[in-house]
Amino acid sequence: MSLPVDPLPPEELFRRHSSELLRFFTRQTRCSELAADLRQETWLRLQGRRTEEIGNVRAFLYRIARNLLIDHHRQQQTRPQSAPLDEALESELPEPERAIEDSRRLARLQILMHELPKHLRQALLWNRLDGLTQREIGERLGVSESMAGRYILKALEYCQERMDDR
Repeated sequence: MSLPVDPLPPEELFRRHSSELLRFFTRQTRCSELAADLRQETWLRLQGRRTEEIGNVRAFLYRIARNLLIDHHRQQQTRPQSAPLDEALESELPEPERAIEDSRRLARLQILMHELPKHLRQALLWNRLDGLTQREIGERLGVSESMAGRYILKALEYCQERMDDR
């Protein structure tokens, strides 16, 4: 008993099944780029074949697809488990020494902020943390815009001088 022969050329039949194959590969690999590569490899393996040699092109395409997936899984198993990390994958976290120093500086800044008069501290916090303008800060504190700017400047100078003193 021979397989039914699809009357269209393999190229046209591949186009008909192309999106179906892509979905199949995507489900199996969970990676759209790899799925596209495997679909392309399926096409390359189909190219040059005559329909009479193949029989059912859709079944043949899925046989190629399954074989490609098996080959891919085998390659993944033979690759070394510990590959060098790409620089883009390196942690952006600071080194432990830097983290300790940053923690000390933050604690020092918190102490200095509490030493500031309330109106200077509040002006600086509103400006730096809440993003308020000098005009908005002046309105909230009941002072002019330029006075609000001076409050921020005094607070910054106070903290900067004392952070350097340690």
